[in-house]
Amino acid sequence: MTPENALPRPIPNADTPHDEMRRQFRWAWRVLWRGKHLIMACLLPVLVPTFLYLQQLTPRYTAEARITINAPEVRNALDERASGRMWMNEQLVQTEADLLTSTILAQRAVDKLRLAEDPEFNAKLRTPKPLQVFIAKINPMNWLGSQGDETESEDPDKNSKTAALSPTARAQMENVSVVQAFLSKVTVKLPRRSYTITVSYTSESREKAALIANTLAELYVLDRLEANFEEARRVADWLGERLEKLRQDVEIAETAAEEFRSRYGLRRKGEQRAPIKEQQLSELSSKLVIARADLAQRQARLNQVRELLRTRSGIDAITDVLQSPLIQRLREQESQRSREMSEALKTYGDRHPRILGFRADLDDLRRRIADEVEKVAAAIANEVVVATAGVRELERELEKARQVSDQAGEAEVRLRELERQADASRAVYEAFLTRFKRESEQQQVQRANARIVSPADIPSAPSYPAKRQAMTLALFIALIGGVALVFLLDRLDSAVRSADEAEELTDLPTLAMVPLNRRRAKGGVAQDVLDNPRSSLADAIRSLRTALDLGNGRHHRVTMITSSVPREGKTYVSLCLSLMFAKTHPKVLLIDADVHRPNMHRMLEVDGDRGLVQVLAGEMTAEEAILPDVAGGLDFLPAGKALNVAEAVNSAGIAELITRLSQRYDHIVIDSPPVLAVADTRVLATHADRVIYLIKWNATPRDAVRNGVKLLRSVGAPLLGVTLSQVNQRKHDRYGYGDYGYYYGRYHEYYGGQES
Repeated sequence: MTPENALPRPIPNADTPHDEMRRQFRWAWRVLWRGKHLIMACLLPVLVPTFLYLQQLTPRYTAEARITINAPEVRNALDERASGRMWMNEQLVQTEADLLTSTILAQRAVDKLRLAEDPEFNAKLRTPKPLQVFIAKINPMNWLGSQGDETESEDPDKNSKTAALSPTARAQMENVSVVQAFLSKVTVKLPRRSYTITVSYTSESREKAALIANTLAELYVLDRLEANFEEARRVADWLGERLEKLRQDVEIAETAAEEFRSRYGLRRKGEQRAPIKEQQLSELSSKLVIARADLAQRQARLNQVRELLRTRSGIDAITDVLQSPLIQRLREQESQRSREMSEALKTYGDRHPRILGFRADLDDLRRRIADEVEKVAAAIANEVVVATAGVRELERELEKARQVSDQAGEAEVRLRELERQADASRAVYEAFLTRFKRESEQQQVQRANARIVSPADIPSAPSYPAKRQAMTLALFIALIGGVALVFLLDRLDSAVRSADEAEELTDLPTLAMVPLNRRRAKGGVAQDVLDNPRSSLADAIRSLRTALDLGNGRHHRVTMITSSVPREGKTYVSLCLSLMFAKTHPKVLLIDADVHRPNMHRMLEVDGDRGLVQVLAGEMTAEEAILPDVAGGLDFLPAGKALNVAEAVNSAGIAELITRLSQRYDHIVIDSPPVLAVADTRVLATHADRVIYLIKWNATPRDAVRNGVKLLRSVGAPLLGVTLSQVNQRKHDRYGYGDYGYYYGRYHEYYGGQES
């Protein structure tokens, strides 16, 4: 709840993101600067052991050799044109790189360089170091009777499993351990988009590292050459076996073709063959096609005639009708009789005998024409029947000819099949024979698909331990840990250090930031404010008074100052504010309401045995208890002393007293007890015109402030704002919080050089 007389919250600055980022960076720098000693403390426990550990390590040297690889050849035993080189890809390069770390190649290197007799690879020949002996003794696995992977214990019980093996098996196990120790120090690198492989070897001796790297590269190239020789030999052996089998297949196929040819009396391939009725089949096929076409034409004409006869229309358009002489003569007679009847109709009537005779003649002529047309249709139908019979006869003759041709050609088909099989077997045999001769010649000339492009040189500097990188990493880890610890502690610290934090926590404006005053004047606290008006302390109290004056109304005369817990400086601030009010107002009263732990009378160096407690108890009047003009024209009402302090302050008595005193004084400042300590503060707050909440800088916990403000708001206290007290200006300046208290320490020349 915000009272009506509370000062408005300050409007936040419309900072740009760049300004906000710069402010955050400045804050982070201040936090780091404040925690620099903690960061240094984190560096030493990490760097010193790291340095000592690196000094104890045995240096190792790494030598590198570079090998370039070519695509392996792909051979086709049947077709030389299909042979060539394989297309290079990442999988092929990776496969070649894996060959460098194969156990076969490692075994050859171990045998060639006799590394089984080198203590660096054979743990049996190695003298254990004192540290290793100590670690072996404290290893719990050794207590259980297990043996190490490489070292052989002198205890017979630990070697019982190895002793149970045969000498050959033990030698093989020792050899495997040497090979594994050898491979553990081999590193193969594959640069991207390159056919070059880098093989490196790490050893305690720089000469040995270069020797082993070069030996491994040479053995790899030799192995690829031997692999090509072996591949060529296998191809030649396989071709020889296949040639013998193919030769037998050719003999069998040619023998079968010759026997079949002799059995059916057929001619050999390439000789002139007798015709087997191909011409007869062709002629019959041609005749059948012509006969079918003629049949289709006659059938179409018959269908047309029958349709015209059914409909009795367009009969004269039929070709056979037009070509019939009898039908033509009958048509001419019909036409003649029609003309004569037309001439007679002009003279005689329709029922005249002459006309009737003409009509009888016309009917007879038309009947005769119809009969002739029927005869034409019957003739066409007969032609269709004859043509159909001819087509069927031709089909039967063609089918017979085909059967004869098929029976005669089956033997030749089978013969051609046998000849093709013999030709194919002979072609394959000749191809294999040619390839076999070529492989036999090329077997003597082989080259490896890899070569050494850069032999290993003796390294000039050790590759392990990387002291600079290790120290840099340790420094980086220590710095990160120290910085993280500094920020963590800063976040875990719940003390309020800036005006922004106080405003965000209480939702109240910050009225002032009172600096820490370690310097005490001879005349007491009053002299700190009165004698040094240009000090930062006086300016902070003046800022507080200005904030109260700007928010002051006619009836806002009673100002109460409280805090969360004791020792936050509220008594000191109350006195300084009262003295500052006394400079501008003739009647100012300071009341020490902390009856539980009164301390104001000691600051003013006056008697505090009689005061507020006696007035509220009715033992004396307020005028009798008030001490006039104790400092700078300031009147003072001490707290007094009583036996039952818990019941001294009551709501009715304090209300009446404050009302009566408000009529006499322009300003009344009440120094109240802490909110969280006693309940008197909430009683006093309800009768004050405004309440100033004091927070000790970098000391008061946030929870205490939050709970104190919550208690005051629960009783409707007129909270006006907060004030940060005992601010260490130098530290606050280094923290860089950006509030206006930040500039107290930076512009101290405005305060006349008299700083606390």
